[in-house]
Amino acid sequence: MIKILHIASFVGNIGDNASHEGFYCLLNELHVDYIVTQLEIRKSYNNYNEQDKLRFDIEFVHFANEFDLVVVGGGGFLDFWVEGSATGTTFNIELELLDKIKSHILFTSIGCNPSKRVPKENYRKFELFFQFILNKRNITIALRNDGSHDSLRKHFPLIDISSVPMLLDHAFFYEPNYGARIPVNGDYVCINITNDQLEMYNGGRKIISKDWYHKELSTLIESLVLDRGYKVVLVAHIHSDIIAISELIPHIREQVKRENLIIAPYYQGNTGANLIFDLYRNSSLVIGSRYHCNVCSMAFGVATVGLSPLKRIEFIHEQLSRSNSYFFIEPGFAQKILALDFESVSIKQAKLESLKEETLSYYRNLFLTRLK
Repeated sequence: MIKILHIASFVGNIGDNASHEGFYCLLNELHVDYIVTQLEIRKSYNNYNEQDKLRFDIEFVHFANEFDLVVVGGGGFLDFWVEGSATGTTFNIELELLDKIKSHILFTSIGCNPSKRVPKENYRKFELFFQFILNKRNITIALRNDGSHDSLRKHFPLIDISSVPMLLDHAFFYEPNYGARIPVNGDYVCINITNDQLEMYNGGRKIISKDWYHKELSTLIESLVLDRGYKVVLVAHIHSDIIAISELIPHIREQVKRENLIIAPYYQGNTGANLIFDLYRNSSLVIGSRYHCNVCSMAFGVATVGLSPLKRIEFIHEQLSRSNSYFFIEPGFAQKILALDFESVSIKQAKLESLKEETLSYYRNLFLTRLK
């Protein structure tokens, strides 16, 4: 029995839950005998100041050493924009403390692609941190397929990442639990929109005005309903997505809102993931701004269109899509999506299966050889 301490976000964004449950599905497929203790990383964030705040201090080191394996991920926890962090990342731990952890540490299904401005001092902090990881025999790192390798090559050309594998995000292995379903009569299109990602800095591009954005979305939705005969389901992954949806609603024609627009219920944790990702799985088309909306819909074999300012979504579409199925959020995106032949939007299934086998092989070697 392998005792695992899993450090990640488990409440707050259902995409994270899909990733973590996918990780456990993967371990089950490999018949790994394990038990997991979860530690909520959001409680370590700079903006969290409750009594149960998590600090990566000497007490944490002692706690971590009680486990056979410490897993950090999945998530964008190696994005190196975090101000005041010892490592420049969300995993804010002094290297001298990290060195005292004797359990095996696995950074996995993890992103390194900052979408906010990076403080100048963070480049040096992160470089030291990453080199430390690479040099420690009890630390293993595997980046997810979201363009993180390209980001590292761009920002840290002196770091040799040739030994760092790129694995599928764990959510590609996720299978929703079908204990409950949201009933939708007829064919429908799921649309996931966000506010926080629009505000992120990405290669100098940042969306300020939302007027044209809401007009584009309303044009898209109304055409899907009135011209194509679909119902449209608006989906939230995190509480801020509800705000994005509420800001959009006034821009949609009354006839469409009353008869053909559905807003999916907002749940958190595994319950929310099971409900919402099952909704994606049974849709005719998914148009998604969040990374795991795209990941899971593609894995389910559903026609998936990426609509986002972030490179990680562009990356997986370029890696796995057979056709142009990714669009940057800019004027004219509605017509570009409507011009698609939705039936031709599909993934390279053989490529996905090959990547799945590579990922399983990596974990098979790690868990059944090194951690046995």
